[in-house]
Amino acid sequence: MGLWSDLHLDMDRHRAVTLVGGGGKTTTMYALAREAREAGKRVIVTTTTHIMPHPRIFLTDDPAPEHLRQCLERHGIITLGTLGRADKLCGTGEIGLCRSVADVVLVEGDGARIRPLKIPADHEPVIPPESDAVVAVAGMDALDKPIGEICHRAHLVAAFLGKTLEDKVTEADMTAILSSERGSRKNVAPGMAYRCLLNKTDTPALRERARVIAAGLDRLGIFTLIKSYEEKERGGLCWF
Repeated sequence: MGLWSDLHLDMDRHRAVTLVGGGGKTTTMYALAREAREAGKRVIVTTTTHIMPHPRIFLTDDPAPEHLRQCLERHGIITLGTLGRADKLCGTGEIGLCRSVADVVLVEGDGARIRPLKIPADHEPVIPPESDAVVAVAGMDALDKPIGEICHRAHLVAAFLGKTLEDKVTEADMTAILSSERGSRKNVAPGMAYRCLLNKTDTPALRERARVIAAGLDRLGIFTLIKSYEEKERGGLCWF
């Protein structure tokens, strides 16, 4: 079973997928990209904020439709973005155009500074209206760590949960963040499929605790995938 099917997503129906949150979001996006390419799809990877470019995927900053078609014809999978701060890429904002030339468009919709859990700021996430689905990623390594130490935008996380920066993250906290329209579900339009992915379940104990979170989300009608350590390793940059 592939990651697309595990997330209950269909490449033909959910052609534009935006990923938000933390805890392995970029790795997950590239795993989805590879599976789509292996299925014979023409794939564009891009961002509405910033993204770490994959060293083995052809990169272009030209959103002209004919140029993108030629790049896809030659490479099958490409990244669309412009060089911004440091070694990260900025998006071009041409998601609708991307959909017109590619079979699958994968978008990174916010940043987390390599932290496993976050609450979005006022300006994020930037979810293109052309998105068919949103996948919220969270890392189970956030559990039992102080909010101020492990979370991105920690002051927002503490305020949302009604806790202090010294308080530790619990299963209930992660359930609340992933299910809330002030949290990971922020800016997800009614017509978009919403999935959660609990990543970094590296031990049996973490997988069991992830099941508790997944059960809570399931009661709210949110499908959640628990991703094992082995799957995470296969989904890394070495995939291409």
